Amino acid sequence: MKVNAAKLIQPEQLPSALSEVLIEWADTREKEFVKAIDAAADACNDAAKQYAPVRTGAYRNSFAIDKRWQARHHYSAEWHVEAPRYRLTHLLENGHLTRDGMHRTKAVKHIKYGRQIAEQVLDERLKGLWGQ
Repeated sequence: MKVNAAKLIQPEQLPSALSEVLIEWADTREKEFVKAIDAAADACNDAAKQYAPVRTGAYRNSFAIDKRWQARHHYSAEWHVEAPRYRLTHLLENGHLTRDGMHRTKAVKHIKYGRQIAEQVLDERLKGLWGQ
């Protein structure tokens, strides 16, 4: 039910008219929040791919985002590395001993940078939604 100044609303219809307007507003905002969350997850994925080592093509191809509704009004987008490549994540992010056991590899902070980018994108998108 659309409410405008030209339409006469009886006092007994006011609660239902207000609830319809508020529900429509909430649904619109929820869709915008979902788009912001998806944009942040995609930015995280792109940043992680950008900072991952060049020689890890199969590892990069294992990056995935699970986008799902966990409950009503509870949407999440989770970035992860699919099996069996997920075992490399910790080794790349923190560095590890080489096969000879004498040297350490340099840590590649691809997840850290991906998370930072995702947080920035989400903050910018949410500020845009609230008009700040």
